[in-house]
Amino acid sequence: MSRAPRVLLVSPTYTHPQDQGNSARIHAFARQLKRRGIEVDLLYFVLAGLTDDGLYQMQQEWNAVHLLDKLPHRQQSFASHWGLDDWCPDALVSRVRALTAQNRYSAVIVNYVWLSGCFEAVHDSLRILDTHDLFGDRARLAIDAGLEPSWFFTTVEEERRGLDRADLVLAIQDEEERILAARTKARVQIAGHLIDAIPAIERPYTDNPVFGYFGSANPWNIASARALDRALVAPQSTARWAVAGSVCQNVGTLQSHPITLGRVNHPSDFYDMVDCVLNPMTAGTGLKIKTIEALAYGRPVMGTDQAFVGLPARHEAHVLADPDAMVQAMAAYSQNSRYRDELAVASREVWREYTSVTETQYDALANAIRANS
Repeated sequence: MSRAPRVLLVSPTYTHPQDQGNSARIHAFARQLKRRGIEVDLLYFVLAGLTDDGLYQMQQEWNAVHLLDKLPHRQQSFASHWGLDDWCPDALVSRVRALTAQNRYSAVIVNYVWLSGCFEAVHDSLRILDTHDLFGDRARLAIDAGLEPSWFFTTVEEERRGLDRADLVLAIQDEEERILAARTKARVQIAGHLIDAIPAIERPYTDNPVFGYFGSANPWNIASARALDRALVAPQSTARWAVAGSVCQNVGTLQSHPITLGRVNHPSDFYDMVDCVLNPMTAGTGLKIKTIEALAYGRPVMGTDQAFVGLPARHEAHVLADPDAMVQAMAAYSQNSRYRDELAVASREVWREYTSVTETQYDALANAIRANS
């Protein structure tokens, strides 16, 4: 009897808890492989910290868990941007080399193009790069959005070198699939984001609903929450809204006086107390995990066009132009029961269609891994 295919998953963030978008993505991604009979070994390069409970949960979830302690980045290679491998230490590449020598992996899956240097140690396994986001010209996107470039950003040329190290490049949504396909000679396909969630509890109808925003403390989320706050204050909106997640710690004082929940023990604690979820994302790349999560929990969602990139929008409130338009949609939702019902139905339709398509994407990915077993 042949053994199940086995993969090495290289990640710069933990999979437990799923308290930020990238940890939720990597956890959900690996679970989809497990469901398709693929064993997952995790190599966690400890950049995002680690708790005893988180380590225990990871050890219970995955076939094996390997750790490499955080190491400082190299000095930035270029004055205007990071070099491709500035954040990928030699020790991590060596650890991948040792693990692939010890184990017969069908695939090595690396998260983020800035860790693609790990593929230099991979010879017999399928090399899969899960991109998460676009990092070429990311600084320009931030500047255009009025933000200081932060985290990792590089040029398209540097990003291309990293993409070309892979055999298979995974885009998280269709718009980025087209861009990545133009940037690399590697094969590109989509692997979206699926979430297991028990639908939030039914809430009684009220003419004063609670809207909610749930986000981590990255600069894009902070800027988006502040933009919505400004939009709510300008017309002196009476809409009630709640803010949850680590974004609460960094967003500062909001003049519209939302209910501030901070970190919650479980996402359902947030979704159970709001009637409609907001995603006023003003810019960004990748797939907006918070939009996906809200849909998975069965809540109606309002978002800007940026918040629904990669999703089959089905309502005008899924493609709002900006936070000002969102405030108008919030008023319509509060005042019009038909509008509310239509948004709820449309949001459920988005989730059903997205789920169906994404399941087939993971089937194709699992088949590619098995073909190399």
